[in-house]
This record gives sequence, C-alpha cells and structure tokens, in this order.
Amino acid sequence: MKGWMARKKPLMKRDAFVWMLQGDLGFDNTDPFVTSKEEAGPDQWIESGPHLMMFPKDPAALSDAFTSDFSLGEPYTMFPGTDFAHLMIPASGYYGEETTLSPEELLDLLMSPPYIYILAALVLLLASGPLAGGRDGSKAGTQLA
Repeated sequence: MKGWMARKKPLMKRDAFVWMLQGDLGFDNTDPFVTSKEEAGPDQWIESGPHLMMFPKDPAALSDAFTSDFSLGEPYTMFPGTDFAHLMIPASGYYGEETTLSPEELLDLLMSPPYIYILAALVLLLASGPLAGGRDGSKAGTQLA
C-alpha cells in the first residue's frame, strides 16, 4: 500500500493475500493511478464487490498465467504489466447481485467449488509454479502470507 501511495515499486518479501469483503470504490483495470471513471480507459472501469486479492512477490509472473478481462467472472489480473499487478478473485456479489457477505458466508463460498479449486491451484502455483520466484519456477519454496 505504501508503494502505491508513493507511486513507487512495492517491496514484497513474499506473496500476500488480502480480502475485500465489501468491495471497492472503483479503478481503471489497467492503470493503478486512475481512480475516476471519467479518466479511465474505454471499458476498463470496474467497481468490484467482495473479492480476494493475491499480490505476488513477482507481479510479472501473472501476465502469462491469467487474463486481464474482468467481465468473465473468473480470476483476472488487475493492473497487468505494472509493478502493482495482482490477481483478483471474485466472490459472490462481485458484480452487484448482492451487497454484502458476512465473513462466514465468504469462507463458506471460498471452501466450495469452484473457489476451493482456485485456491488449491494458487497454493500449487505459489509452491512450485511460475509464481514461486522465477518465471520458470526455478526458485521453489515461496512462503504464503
């Protein structure tokens, strides 16, 4: 967060997960510093509901692994190609069909298909895949936040 606020590359010691149970106020999906719909690129403004974010130590690793299309309803890369790239994992209500989820409801959701499979895949990617350090997966052993 400090890196984003200072517009400097964040110094990540390890991959990290962040919950946003109430969603956010909106961002341009491609530019981390555009915070108004009027300044956003065409079809790039997203006001998201509840979600999980995964911030990799090496954000470049996301570019080949996930789409940046937020309209598909699946995990996607936000701010692709920037030092602030991270994986967005939508939860129920992400597109406004619900307004809130309790922590218990979100946990129940994430422990059910397909989200449990996504979380398991992320753990495997973090442990041994391209997100484990080098893009080729040669630096296994990343700690989970």
